[in-house]
Amino acid sequence: MRSIKQQAFLGWSTVAIATVFIVLTSALILYPKLNDENILTALRFSSLTTAMPFLLLFVVQPLAVVRRRVRPWLQDNRRYLWLILTISHLIHLYQIYLFYQLGKSCPLTIWLATTPLWIIMIIFSAIELIAPNLLGYTYKANGATALNWFYKIGTWYIWLVFTLAFGLGVVANHLPFYNIPALVLYVAGAMIYGMVWWWKRAAG
Repeated sequence: MRSIKQQAFLGWSTVAIATVFIVLTSALILYPKLNDENILTALRFSSLTTAMPFLLLFVVQPLAVVRRRVRPWLQDNRRYLWLILTISHLIHLYQIYLFYQLGKSCPLTIWLATTPLWIIMIIFSAIELIAPNLLGYTYKANGATALNWFYKIGTWYIWLVFTLAFGLGVVANHLPFYNIPALVLYVAGAMIYGMVWWWKRAAG
């Protein structure tokens, strides 16, 4: 068993390494010239480095209810996962700004759908930094507090935005090697969530 200090050092080191990796990789993608193709590639990369940590959080949360051995891992690492995916998506936001600098734009509907996503990520990351025990209550099997519902609605909203993005990419036959595996993983994550929900109802 790691001590609290060792766990914190490992967690913060992971956040730092992940941040440096995302920044350096994005910079290499954008180098040596800012153009549409390079920025779009960087946007896909930062989207992926946001989507994967979130999917891990999304899937592990219900598993922590039925597998007690999973719960300590989640309690030890969820704040770092939230920080990594939030930092990644803030980098994603900066890349969108660069896209606008080239005279490009995004439809208003995309902004309306994604703005709450950024807000939710920042709120959850702030809670994890300031009062991590608050979100700890949302992982209890019988939790039904307002915070519990806020957390569930927030995570499902993020899941929906990513799933729609990957799904629309599949329908448009755009980068199928990227969108199809991501869509399959996200649908599988929702199925795991649903199976745990059914198991809880059947058991209780």
